[in-house]
Amino acid sequence: MKSNHYPHRTIVIVATVLCCTQLSSYAQVRELSTDRPDTTESPFTVDAGHFQVEMELAAWSFDGGHREMSLGEINWKFGLDSSTDLQIVTPSYTWIRHGKDGWGDMQIRLKRNLWGNDGGNTALAVMPFIQLPTAEDDLGSDHVEGGMIVPFAFDCGGGWSMGLQGELDRVYGEDDYHWEALFSVTASHAVAEDSNVFFELVSLFREGNEEESEYYFNTGLTWLVNPLLQLDGGVRLGLNDESTDCTPFIGFSRKF
Repeated sequence: MKSNHYPHRTIVIVATVLCCTQLSSYAQVRELSTDRPDTTESPFTVDAGHFQVEMELAAWSFDGGHREMSLGEINWKFGLDSSTDLQIVTPSYTWIRHGKDGWGDMQIRLKRNLWGNDGGNTALAVMPFIQLPTAEDDLGSDHVEGGMIVPFAFDCGGGWSMGLQGELDRVYGEDDYHWEALFSVTASHAVAEDSNVFFELVSLFREGNEEESEYYFNTGLTWLVNPLLQLDGGVRLGLNDESTDCTPFIGFSRKF
């Protein structure tokens, strides 16, 4: 018979390992850089041999009378070398009011930093990805999809930093594949020693369906609890009829 103390021992061991990792890692890794909470991805990669977890704890979507809640989307990252990391994005669990609930689609991504990982005023990366049809009950696509993301970041001085992103995706809709393009620009500024505010504009265009384009203004705060842990929260606001009206969210990121 299994001991009832096994889970408790496991928790203690895991907690001890995480604490030791935290204490020993501050001086060994680059400054924490995350792909959340804004839409614009970071061009910086996770240090070789290190893990990073970025999780959207919860998001609530309001679009007219439509209500939706999503929990637990996680981006698991592992540094392959000094300029490359592998990312597996496991889906959130979604509840739709008066509708379906279940898991979404999974993504596998590879980020390659081209320059700026370890210094300089600019940084650029390329990030190809594929999306696997793992969703339940029509909560995602029934087909394999994919695309390419190109994030660019630069230091503006005066406490401001900015990021730009272009993304081209091949997605399935109706009865065939089509192209979608996303463009975003984000700016962040320190509001305290360990806290930043960000402002972002995002546009999404669909091939052959220009009337279905979506536009968003996103804003929020990040708080660097320690050099390896960041908390965040904010809201995504739709700017036209095709966009989701309002999506508040909270999340965190942790490097190991």
